[in-house]
Amino acid sequence: MNRLLLTVLLSFILFGCSDVNIESESSPILDKEFVEANAEIGQTKDEVEGIFGTEYFSGEGEFETNEVWVYDKVKDEFEYEKSIQIVPFDDIREGNVDYQLYINFVEDETFMYLYIYRGEDGELWQYQVNPDGTTQDRKM
Repeated sequence: MNRLLLTVLLSFILFGCSDVNIESESSPILDKEFVEANAEIGQTKDEVEGIFGTEYFSGEGEFETNEVWVYDKVKDEFEYEKSIQIVPFDDIREGNVDYQLYINFVEDETFMYLYIYRGEDGELWQYQVNPDGTTQDRKM
């Protein structure tokens, strides 16, 4: 009887731990290294959500076939105007927004990635994956 109770208890503990891991995998830390390793041109929206998570805001881009998703990380209780048209440069520079990751889709596949962040030097940087797959990392 004690073994059965111990087995059931361990099952609940393991099940609980697996739920925690699933949640953390659905919200990865989107630092520059993660973006470098995972941003690929041609990914579908489902693939992007599977890799980068589902916590983004979106809108239509300049053309009807163009959609933009924006992932960001902000300090607790900080709010700003979320827009696919306006980058909050000052908020990133001041550390209120850690980064913004813009993912452009054309016909439901990734076309370009733009990751804007504050570098260790305190300056704003952008890491970009271009439509041809080449990358750039430069100070703004």
